[in-house]
Amino acid sequence: MKYITVNKDLIRIPQSKSANMEALLLYYIRTKCNKECASAIGEKKMQEELNLSESTVEGYIGKLKEYKSILSIKTLNPNNEEDKKEIDKALGVPYEGDKRKKNLYCFHEPQSFYFLNPQFIYRTDIENEIKGFLIRLACLCDIGTTKIYTPNCRKEKANIKSIAEELKMCREKVKSLLSRCENLGLIRAIPRGYIILEDSFLLNLNGTLEDRVYNSIYKYCLEKKVVPPNRYEFSSKGNPMECDGLLMCAPYIFDWWNIYNAKAVRFKEYSPLMFEVYINDILLPMRFPTLPEEPHWEYFKKAFLNISTKTRKPQIIEMCINNESEYPFIAARSIYPEKLQKSVVLDCDD
Repeated sequence: MKYITVNKDLIRIPQSKSANMEALLLYYIRTKCNKECASAIGEKKMQEELNLSESTVEGYIGKLKEYKSILSIKTLNPNNEEDKKEIDKALGVPYEGDKRKKNLYCFHEPQSFYFLNPQFIYRTDIENEIKGFLIRLACLCDIGTTKIYTPNCRKEKANIKSIAEELKMCREKVKSLLSRCENLGLIRAIPRGYIILEDSFLLNLNGTLEDRVYNSIYKYCLEKKVVPPNRYEFSSKGNPMECDGLLMCAPYIFDWWNIYNAKAVRFKEYSPLMFEVYINDILLPMRFPTLPEEPHWEYFKKAFLNISTKTRKPQIIEMCINNESEYPFIAARSIYPEKLQKSVVLDCDD
C-alpha cells in the first residue's frame, strides 16, 4: 500500500484526552484494510505492533465507535457461518484463530482528505502520541500543501490558541507537542503558522505533470528554508482552483526538459535526466540560487516565462514516445487551447 487517505473529519469528532492515540490506532487499522476498506485485524496484533497494553487498546477501540463519520465497527462471531465469511473476506485468508468475537472495521469514503504514507504509522523513532498529533495537525493544512496558517497572529507568529481550538486540546498541551515536533525536525515555524516537513504527508499522488512540477518546486523551497507557494486558490464561491502560475509554468518546464534530453542524445556531452532530476538539479538551482521568504507564483512566472503572463493562455502538452534513439525520451509539442486539460508526464524509461 503506497498511501492511505486520512479523513479530515477526524478533527470534527468530539475529542477525548486520548485523541492523538485514537487517531494513531484509527489509521493503523486503516493500513490493514483490504480494497473494500475493511479490516478484521485482531486486538493482539494492535498491541504488539503499537506496543500498547490490552486494556489500552480496548479503551481506544471503545472511543473509535464514536467516529461514525469515518468508520463503522461491527462485532462478528466466528462461530456463525455468515460472520466467518465476512471475517475471511476482510482478512483475505480463511480465519483460523480463536472463536472469540471479532471487530470488523469498515472505513467510509472521505469527502475531504489528505494522503499519508502508511510507513509513518510504523516509525519506531517517533513516539506514538507525536505520530497521532501530526496526523490530526495535518487536517488543518491548506489544500494540497503541508502548510498550516492561523488567524489573528501577533508579529507573524502562529496563533497556538487557534490550533488548540481546532484540535479541541488545551493550549499548553498543543504548545508542548509543537515544540517537540520542531525539535525532531518534523515541522518548522513559518510566518503566521507552521509547515510539516515530514515527507510521509504527501502533497498528491505525483500522477500529473502539474503534480510533479509542484512537488519539485515545493521540495526545493523547503531545502532553501522558504515557504512554498500554494497549489490552489479559491473562486468567489469558495471552490478550489489550480493556480494559474503552475498551469502556465509546467508545460514550459516540460519543454525545456525535452530540449535538454534531446541535446544529450544528439551531442553525447552529458546523459539524459529523469524529469524531477532535471528540475531539482539543473533548472531550479540555475534559475533560483536564492529565493524570497515567501515566493508566490508571480515570482516564478516572471523568472520562468519573462512575459506578460496575464494575457498568455495556458498550454497543454501533446506527447509521444521517441524510441528510435539509444536513450528514449518523451517528445512534446506545445499548443494553446481554449480550455486547459490535464496532462500526464511519463519517465524516460516508462
